[in-house]
Amino acid sequence: MGRKGAFTTNEKLEYVHRCLDGIDSINNTAKLIGVDNSTLREWIRNFQALGVDGLGTSKNSFYSEEIKNIAVRDYLDGKGSLAD
Repeated sequence: MGRKGAFTTNEKLEYVHRCLDGIDSINNTAKLIGVDNSTLREWIRNFQALGVDGLGTSKNSFYSEEIKNIAVRDYLDGKGSLAD
């Protein structure tokens, strides 16, 4: 059984929009909610890649071979970083 996240999907969405809409910086928002800025950046990347569904996934997500291949091709084509 996985652990329960400290934030709901709606809360994560609120913080992601706060940053993407330019209301506050990633660093300041992360500090306000008590998470590392890399965590908030990961939420933003997940939201941009998968939409709201990306905010509800855990680190143990299953990705199809097709999605993995697309990610590798994008990385090799310089369309993103390894973290993306």
